[in-house]
Amino acid sequence: MQNKDVSHYGLTRNFRLHLKRDFEDIFKNGKKVTHGGLVLWYRPNLGDDKLPKMAIAVSRKLGHAPLRNRTKRLLREVFRLNKYKINHGVAFIISPRESGNLINFHTTCKVVFELWQKAGILKTQDF
Repeated sequence: MQNKDVSHYGLTRNFRLHLKRDFEDIFKNGKKVTHGGLVLWYRPNLGDDKLPKMAIAVSRKLGHAPLRNRTKRLLREVFRLNKYKINHGVAFIISPRESGNLINFHTTCKVVFELWQKAGILKTQDF
């Protein structure tokens, strides 16, 4: 039996970017911010009623496959647990350029939140 109180913590297809045209639009018309070895391309205010959407782009230059996969899992988990803290209608692509700051969940969370704050995509209410 599944607890319905935690269903909002899932990461369904609605929260992910998956179309090539969405990627191209963000890269072409979006804004770019870097912090802590991460690069964030984002497109704010796509609509007030739309959910925040995320994609992860990891280059082979980051390292071997297990390191790249772990990095993607950490970034995806940070988004999954904190997606309700991001403004509605924001779509973004996050790309790690180095894995030194992404050694565990706690440090990854800290770096990602600082990046989101620098980009101005976090909701302004207190948590």
